[in-house]
Amino acid sequence: MKWLWFGIIGVLISGLWGLFDKLSGFQNPFASNLILYSTAILSGFLLFVLFSKKLRFSKYSLLAGLFAGVGNFFLIYSLVKNYLILVLPFVSMASVAFFLMILFIEKPKYNRGQKILISIGIILNFIGMFLVAIGSVGISEFIKQFTFNWTYLLQVVMVLLGFTFWTFFTYKSASKEKIDAVTYNFWNVAASFFVAIIVTLIFSPSMFSGVFSLSFKGYLYPAIAGLAVVGGCFFTYKAYKATTNKTKLQEAIIAILSNGELIPLLFLSYFILHEWVWEGFIGTIIVLIGLCVLHFAEGLGKK
Repeated sequence: MKWLWFGIIGVLISGLWGLFDKLSGFQNPFASNLILYSTAILSGFLLFVLFSKKLRFSKYSLLAGLFAGVGNFFLIYSLVKNYLILVLPFVSMASVAFFLMILFIEKPKYNRGQKILISIGIILNFIGMFLVAIGSVGISEFIKQFTFNWTYLLQVVMVLLGFTFWTFFTYKSASKEKIDAVTYNFWNVAASFFVAIIVTLIFSPSMFSGVFSLSFKGYLYPAIAGLAVVGGCFFTYKAYKATTNKTKLQEAIIAILSNGELIPLLFLSYFILHEWVWEGFIGTIIVLIGLCVLHFAEGLGKK
């Protein structure tokens, strides 16, 4: 059960990323993103110097970081274009897309009972995470804001692809490469930092001069978010490394947790920012039921 505890710790830490990223919303999002990933690369490098003996290249970790950076950029872009609440639910869909990829590529075997439970568990998690994602405004406001155009569709597709392939390549690194979580973190955040630099140069080059004249909170909040990114990715990778069977259901649960930072963010926002929307809490209950169903399906295969 070490894999599950690592996954839970990872999503709890990632919730801090969501909270402090949200608190950074008073300033230019490209500035926050640049500070976030600057902190992440510095802390990732420090961990590498302190705990790794030599640098080993990891193509899967690098690819994971590149796709994470792309996904995060399109989240920022959706914020700038006022589409964030419409795009955010598709971050959570990445775990479902990841599991479908695993089914297609690796073709794990399931009995009839497992197939039924897996279908129920995936559907419950999709519905639950959707409700959690719109919890900041509520379903009625989501419907009012909903629109359908090519700009919105592009953002949805790129966010979904970005976080799906971050999940997939993180899993591939853990299962195929003989590296530790510190090495994974280094290449992962290095690639995301590279993407952050490029998108800032293209979309907000003035931030390179303005980034040195922010308020104390303007540095503090994204810096804490950057540390949380490193911590969340570290424990998520440890979780994938600790999986113990071939059903890929443990990996599916970890994928749901690793893309489920909105759940701890929901509770942190409630206790710290006093934000309350009933859809988010109902969605959390549905997600937990879905995870229990998937965990039960995994055990069913051992009988």
